Parts: sequence; C-alpha cells; structure tokens
Amino acid sequence: MAPTIGAGLVMAQDGEHAPLNCGKCPGFCCRVAGYVEVSRQDIRRLAKFLGLTVRQFEERHLVEVTRKREKLIKQDLETCQFLDSDRKCTVYKARPKDCREYVCWDQDDETVYEYASFFQYSIAKMRKLEKARR
Repeated sequence: MAPTIGAGLVMAQDGEHAPLNCGKCPGFCCRVAGYVEVSRQDIRRLAKFLGLTVRQFEERHLVEVTRKREKLIKQDLETCQFLDSDRKCTVYKARPKDCREYVCWDQDDETVYEYASFFQYSIAKMRKLEKARR
C-alpha cells in the first residue's frame, strides 16, 4: 500500500507522480496535451458513435493528415473538438486509443500534470508532495 499525504492523497513512489482525479480537472489534456492521432479502428468506432460514415467523419473531423499519412483530430495546443463547455468528452465511450491510454501523471512532459495538480491540491498538499519528491 502506498503511503498517503493529508486527506488520502497517494504519494508518488519511485519518483513517479501520484494519479489525479480526471473528474476534478478542467480538461488540460484535451486542451494543451499535444496531438491526437486516430487509427482506422478509432475512426470507424467514432463514426459509428456519431452516426456518420467513415468518409463523413474524416471530412468533418480530421484536422490534419501528416506526410506520414497519420490522421489527427487534435493539433498541438488546440482544444479538442469533442470537449464540451462542461469539460466533458462528447465521444467518451468511443474515444480514440490515444485518449484511452493518456494519463497526465505518466508523461515525459510534466506540463499538464503540473497544471492539473495545481487545480486539485491545496498549497499545503502541493508543498508536502514537493518535499516527498526530494
């Protein structure tokens, strides 16, 4: 069992970050966390979920096709087109693999994690976490 800090906050082990509650986050991963590539399987699943054909989905929702033929539905610092005003994913049940596997506490770039932590933890808890990481 991992040690806790304060009110049940799980302390990171081996220099890793403690998981956050995605429901308490204002959707930073959907706003600033880079690109979202979609596979053929992702496209079929999303199209079906939205009641579209694959072609219709691609015409309406692909924002870029790279030189490597990677298909993107979100670019770099752009907000995801499927994030609603309540910061909920409108295609959550059909979301792409990139989104299903993304967790901000396990990324090389710590920007999203740091922003999300700031919103979820009190300053006292942030200080305790920082001390524990040293």
